[in-house]
Amino acid sequence: MSRIAITAFSGWNDAGDAATGVIEHLHEVWPSRPVGAVDAEEYIDFQINRPEIRTTDEGLRVLDWPDTRLHLVTPPRGPEIITVLGPEPSLHWKRFCDEVLEQLQALGVSAIASLGALLADSPHSRPLPVTARVETVPAQTVEESELYSGPIGVPTILARRTASAGLRTTSIWVQVPHYVSQNTSPKAVLALMREVQDMVSAPIPLEELIEDAEAWERGVDELARTDEDVAEYVRRLERAQDAAGLPEASGDAIAREFEQFLRRRRDAD
Repeated sequence: MSRIAITAFSGWNDAGDAATGVIEHLHEVWPSRPVGAVDAEEYIDFQINRPEIRTTDEGLRVLDWPDTRLHLVTPPRGPEIITVLGPEPSLHWKRFCDEVLEQLQALGVSAIASLGALLADSPHSRPLPVTARVETVPAQTVEESELYSGPIGVPTILARRTASAGLRTTSIWVQVPHYVSQNTSPKAVLALMREVQDMVSAPIPLEELIEDAEAWERGVDELARTDEDVAEYVRRLERAQDAAGLPEASGDAIAREFEQFLRRRRDAD
């Protein structure tokens, strides 16, 4: 049975630790073991992602390098999963992606879910928007409104490379509310996890994650109650999302609302 891979990289592509949180959750709920790695030496700026030193339970002092690590995760049934987890590289992205691809092919992977999370004007009180798109090379023709132009990260580069190599690749991204982006967002992790579930035969245990997501939302609600400017901004985002498809819900309209919010904060200061 062919294996599937799930990839996530910390940093710019991982708002609210959502993408990396999916893989960490899978490692917690199902058995896993290391099966490969990409050495950080050629790809990581150690002044940005520094090695760490720690003491083991046996009292040994060990160094942990910020390598990209591949694990084999074994669900109760269905195909095995290869997870790819590490910091977004600073250098040599093409060579890095080719090395990851080579290891995935050697491990018998035929399908890949490339995870990412971006900051967006999404209200925390509504379902967080998730987009899932099958990568095709050359890219399929789409409506101009669906085309993104701008900076990209390693998840996009790797997804294009794996698709070019004939592996069925799905890019899955969640939008994380920018006004609460400083901390981990279990609600965003949960949103991605539910998309990943479509690729996995065995039910993924989600009870603890659901509780964490509900607690996170209550915490942000409390934060909004203590700051009327934030509360009003959230209400405006809610109205815009609820009226999706109307002129008031356009990106330009939401951007204007955010600019007004920032002006009020500056005036208050």
